[in-house]
Amino acid sequence: MDTLPDTREIRQALAPYAVSSTPRGLALFVGDVVLYLAALAGVLFSPWGWLQGLASVFAGIKVVNLVTLGHEASHQSLTASRRLNRWLAIAAFTPGLFNYRLWLYDHHNLHHHDTNELHPDSYTPLSLAQYRALGRWGRFRQRLYRSRSLLVFGLYYIVERWWQAKFFPRPRMPAHVQRQSWPHFWYLLAYLVTFLALLVAAPLYSPASSLTAVLLGFCVPFYVFQSLFAFSVYVQHTHPRVPWFAGKPNRQREGRQELISVHLHFPYWFSLLAHHAYDHAAHHVHPAIPSYRIKAAQARLNSLLGPAAISDRFSLAWLFDVQRRCKLYDFENQRWLDFDGRPTSEPSDVVMPALAHEHAMTA
Repeated sequence: MDTLPDTREIRQALAPYAVSSTPRGLALFVGDVVLYLAALAGVLFSPWGWLQGLASVFAGIKVVNLVTLGHEASHQSLTASRRLNRWLAIAAFTPGLFNYRLWLYDHHNLHHHDTNELHPDSYTPLSLAQYRALGRWGRFRQRLYRSRSLLVFGLYYIVERWWQAKFFPRPRMPAHVQRQSWPHFWYLLAYLVTFLALLVAAPLYSPASSLTAVLLGFCVPFYVFQSLFAFSVYVQHTHPRVPWFAGKPNRQREGRQELISVHLHFPYWFSLLAHHAYDHAAHHVHPAIPSYRIKAAQARLNSLLGPAAISDRFSLAWLFDVQRRCKLYDFENQRWLDFDGRPTSEPSDVVMPALAHEHAMTA
């Protein structure tokens, strides 16, 4: 830890990549919108059921892409125009039914500011004591959400995150956030009612039945989107080396953003299609870097961090191993546990050296 550049130096090294291009940002947005609409057209007008099914899944993938661009625009990095970024973010979040104002609160104020802390966030781990204090239903849900499966990602995100924090405001949220979120909720509700009405009326303008149109035009894409988005946020901050914190960490030492976020390698073509969403550590260091420059920024970050970088190549074996090991968290000893309380990882090599250094300095 002590041989690494400090956080300020790393951020300065990545600053040259934080340059936005309005033509490139607009091209990405328009391209994803066109492909999403083409996928819906495939659902409604294709004469073959198999092609309708493929188009439905592809529509869900494009919703993920649009929300990724909405995330980027909300960070004011997609284009060089602040006003345009705001409108692009609202539009990009619409097919996924993400409330723009709630996103700003949940993602900017909580996730980025208090990364891997014990506020409500995606896949925040429980301690063994918290898990055992749950009722039978609560423990079942935790085991389900943390099971070695690809199918539970969407269920988790719809129930625990989208419904709880991304669609309409909740009483636990600050009053000004609630007030500012309601107009965005009514907009999303109007969009949803109109969209579903058009799908129900599909027999009036297409060969598709109402049931097929609603199922393949909305339900399947929505679940595919929620599943892929949940997978993304899971792998971005869940890893045997990634620490979580019961209190407020020192962001210059054990809580450094570049050391608590995962960089996941995919083939370049896949990373390009995903808008490089898995070059995530560089994003946490400098959120103003646009997706079309983040891969180069991540490579630079990895070179600065060396072996300290949490950077792995994705495979299903890798994912299932992470899911097997990362069930509960021992916040005192900074390690992951299974549901019986057995350690499944070593104490975090990110946190423990920093804490040892602080103890030595105060001794």
